[in-house]
Amino acid sequence: MFSGFHTYDDEGYFLLTLREYLVGHSLYTGLFTTYGPFYYEVLGGVFRLLGLDVGHDAGRMVTLAVWLIASLLAGAGAYRLTSSMWLGLAAQLLTFHVLGVLTNEPMQPSGLIAILLMAMVAAASARSARPRATAAVIGGIVAAACLLKINAGVFMGLAATFAFAAAMKGRWRVLLPVTGAVLVLSPFVLMAGLLSQDWVRAYTVVVALSAVALTQVSIAWRPARMAAASGGWLVAGGVLVVVVLVGIAAIGGTRLYDLVNDLVFVPLRQPRLYTWPLRIGVGEVAWAAVWLVIAAVAIRFKTHPWMRGALPGVMRIAAGAFTWLVVLLLPSPAFMLALPLAWIAAAAPEIDAESPTDAYARQLVPTLALMFSMDAYPVAGTSLPISALALVPLGAVMVNDGIRQLRAWATSHNQPSALKVAAAAAPALLILNIVVLQLFTFLGASEYSANEPLGLRGAQAMRLPPQQAAALRGVTAAIDQRCDAFITEPGLDSFYIWSGSLPPAPVVDGVWLFALDDGEQRSLVSQIQGLPNLCVVRSQAAVDFWAEGRPIPQRPLVEYIDASFVPAATFGDYEVLVKRPQ
Repeated sequence: MFSGFHTYDDEGYFLLTLREYLVGHSLYTGLFTTYGPFYYEVLGGVFRLLGLDVGHDAGRMVTLAVWLIASLLAGAGAYRLTSSMWLGLAAQLLTFHVLGVLTNEPMQPSGLIAILLMAMVAAASARSARPRATAAVIGGIVAAACLLKINAGVFMGLAATFAFAAAMKGRWRVLLPVTGAVLVLSPFVLMAGLLSQDWVRAYTVVVALSAVALTQVSIAWRPARMAAASGGWLVAGGVLVVVVLVGIAAIGGTRLYDLVNDLVFVPLRQPRLYTWPLRIGVGEVAWAAVWLVIAAVAIRFKTHPWMRGALPGVMRIAAGAFTWLVVLLLPSPAFMLALPLAWIAAAAPEIDAESPTDAYARQLVPTLALMFSMDAYPVAGTSLPISALALVPLGAVMVNDGIRQLRAWATSHNQPSALKVAAAAAPALLILNIVVLQLFTFLGASEYSANEPLGLRGAQAMRLPPQQAAALRGVTAAIDQRCDAFITEPGLDSFYIWSGSLPPAPVVDGVWLFALDDGEQRSLVSQIQGLPNLCVVRSQAAVDFWAEGRPIPQRPLVEYIDASFVPAATFGDYEVLVKRPQ
């Protein structure tokens, strides 16, 4: 957690906007950000409650706590779904491994998304016992996710709606195929702006084919016993959370128009600003098509005695183990290969009438896995592991179903060897996760010990490679010596934290070179051009990262920097520019 720092500096942006919020700037109306009030109100409350100064050390400690909480929730949810301590512990460790991505971008909202996602799974696992309470909790989680990162909220909302439709009876049963059609169409709607690109078309087709298989199986395997739908409680929980979060923001001075614009409409521009392709193609599409056919065959023969045998149990275990294996391979895009298998979790073994997996959770968990797989669009960076996170409880359900089916068959047919396989499957998966975790622990410890302390304000615990640490200290010292105020190109906001400086203009994120139009850049120029001893901190490496080979648009702020400033000092990838002599 304390061993790295990325030049593109998303971490600095999150810390700086949180600091601005804590000193009284109103969200969206006085402080631009595309992340919702849930992020700032929750983390701001944590910093206030614990009396923490906003800095890299404190931010990384808070991120570490979020990481551990999400992992614990994942383990508890998997245990509740399976009644297996082995699988619960394995799921906890696997989630901890997946969320190691948070070390790349501490303070990223992905950590809170992980907590909400795993809390939703845990709530769903208990729905049969407390249908109204869990419905209200799930509705509140969906609302919180919408007011954290809009696409995450939409994914959770679609999954909750599909599972809700599965619980409907009588004439309302038609809602299940209708909501299934929505799932199938959702990737095409989300990715419509980039469908001309091969990787995006493959992405949409894989998710859509997987959704077709899940919908067909959910209709065919609709459980006879399922707690009644609690739509009113679901809505009530969501409305309550929205009223509280939006109300707190409004008290702080946020205008509703600004909130809706920054959370809904501004993110729609993201695919045009920056993309990071997910490397998938025709092979993944063919794989998804094959499993769609297998799902159709399983539906056709669902009542056949063979479906109660040992081989389907082994196949369930293999499908769950494969799902966990591709998660262990992250950040490889191989996790997409697990999506076409999601329907297996919805097909409860008929031989297992006492399954611990709640019928509602059987619909929700695979749907969450499918919908959240789209979180890697359009930037398959830190969001890539988050998009695979719901595969953890999904794999646990499939493995547990297989173990129970194989054990039941082995007991009825007096097959001790099959009983041994069933007994060994879950411990083997736990051991595999422990081995992988130990490997990454060794690599992380080695990296930390090889680095040197950064030694800047609020970053005493950070250790970086000597050359990088020296460059960051050099830039910070030059700011203290030369600059009464400074701006950065692109957004390099950690320097405001390390230097203790205030930004001379509204905070903007790293991709402002492309995101801000002529009018917005001209407004910034008018605010800063009269400031004495104004400097610019520039990183060409960060500019190239955001540009992706594109030319930088020649707009007012870019032109002002190029025309009015000259390099005064260079530190590694960074330059400190000062006003050009008249």
